Amino acid sequence: MFKMIEDISTLRGTVGFEFDWTARSNDQTQTVARVEDGQIAGLIEFERIPSSLLDFLHLIEVKSEYRGTEVAGKLLAYVARDSFDQGFEGFVVLEPKTLLYEYYIEKYGAKPLPGRRLHFDTEASRALIERYLNDEAE
Repeated sequence: MFKMIEDISTLRGTVGFEFDWTARSNDQTQTVARVEDGQIAGLIEFERIPSSLLDFLHLIEVKSEYRGTEVAGKLLAYVARDSFDQGFEGFVVLEPKTLLYEYYIEKYGAKPLPGRRLHFDTEASRALIERYLNDEAE
């Protein structure tokens, strides 16, 4: 299940996360939680950028005990689906801040852009949705 986090101050003191999820990257972002077993298993912050026809992923983090599960893939697929819903044809851009650059390419099908940015195009986003959200309702 996914849950839109309207008031990010409710994330204060959330155990198992390294990022400060009580601060937004900017006032246009949305924060969504992946809920597993009644608790927040992962969080993603993204921004819709209609002028560029894409969603930009600012942050993604999976709670320590859910690392190695499908939580990250489900969060990425959520944003990919949002990109389609917005008419952006599945385009999602991110700039990994960690050593996960190659991991996003190998595990999730992201494609390199100039610099340290990656993107999911229509095909890669469809694959994410099919793999991670195929059995989930909107």
